[in-house]
Amino acid sequence: MNKLKIYCYIVGFCLSQGIPAVSKANDPSVHPLADIESSVLGFITAEQYDANGLHVEVNSLDDRLRLKQCGEELETYWSPGSRKLGRVTVQVVCAAPHPWRIHVQSTVTLEGSLWVLAKGIRRGQVLDRSLVDEETVIVGGNNASHRNVVDPVINLEHWLGFQFSQNAKSGAVLTERMLAPATIINKGEAVLITYESSGLQLQTKGIALSDGAKGRYVRVKNAASGNTIDAVVVGRGLVSLLQ
Repeated sequence: MNKLKIYCYIVGFCLSQGIPAVSKANDPSVHPLADIESSVLGFITAEQYDANGLHVEVNSLDDRLRLKQCGEELETYWSPGSRKLGRVTVQVVCAAPHPWRIHVQSTVTLEGSLWVLAKGIRRGQVLDRSLVDEETVIVGGNNASHRNVVDPVINLEHWLGFQFSQNAKSGAVLTERMLAPATIINKGEAVLITYESSGLQLQTKGIALSDGAKGRYVRVKNAASGNTIDAVVVGRGLVSLLQ
């Protein structure tokens, strides 16, 4: 078996080299490239939070690409490490009868109403309405200034009270990656531990052994017994044991 045939065997497809091309439309053994490109387009569109203002340009596949006709519906996934906007990569998989996999690149641009920072932000600041404006923004491959935007914040109400985990410049699109739950209990702080079961409520004092955000677990030392327990942060200085 020559090197070309060995390569084709490993990757599952070949590029014809010096062989007269056979029309894909007339060759039932070859999967139509247009079907692959259409699957990529459909997948990317379905993965966006809002298809309005969406522009997807799927890179044309090499006409010499000869993939075996797939007997099942093509499967599509984001390629490992791919983003959803800008220059993206989608993997298309055929499971049977002759399995193959190919990665298809595309450029995705989105124009829509998003939240933009009204001023520069420092790490640790808490998000409130005064820090953002709603603007029509183009994000993705056709706008260099917002090319790398990933997971923009859509529902602002859900994120109010979260704190910024990084510094950010004025005019930047607000994204989920910028935010983290705000710390409301600090390591070493005195806390009140509560426990309620069958109408009985118990309270005792403790010391937080780590920082904690509302709704998250935090390690706490019971001041009376000395035992270390996991509790859920309920509010400032207040944690609760789950039943």
